[in-house]
Amino acid sequence: MEKCLKINSAENKSSIEENCSQIPFHTKWDKCLDDYENYTLEYIKQYKKSLKGNLISLSKYPYMKAKSEALLERLTAAQNKALLSEKQLKDISKIQMKLVNACGTLK
Repeated sequence: MEKCLKINSAENKSSIEENCSQIPFHTKWDKCLDDYENYTLEYIKQYKKSLKGNLISLSKYPYMKAKSEALLERLTAAQNKALLSEKQLKDISKIQMKLVNACGTLK
């Protein structure tokens, strides 16, 4: 996948715009959603292990939680700017429900 580079000259502008327009915009947010889901699932796994006294998981799960929350903030900002599709919004809700169900049932 090609990256969009800074445009320094007018002659490069059209060729760069052509290359970047071939990449679907929603792909960026799909990748972010995949990352959010993966970090959330790993957070749940480490959280469960830490409750059982696993010291390695106890040190890992705060990082996983912070990373997952940072991705959620990014997705929320995209949602506020109306950059996400309905399917992507549903996916966010599903991921959040996994977190609520997993952590809510352990208490």
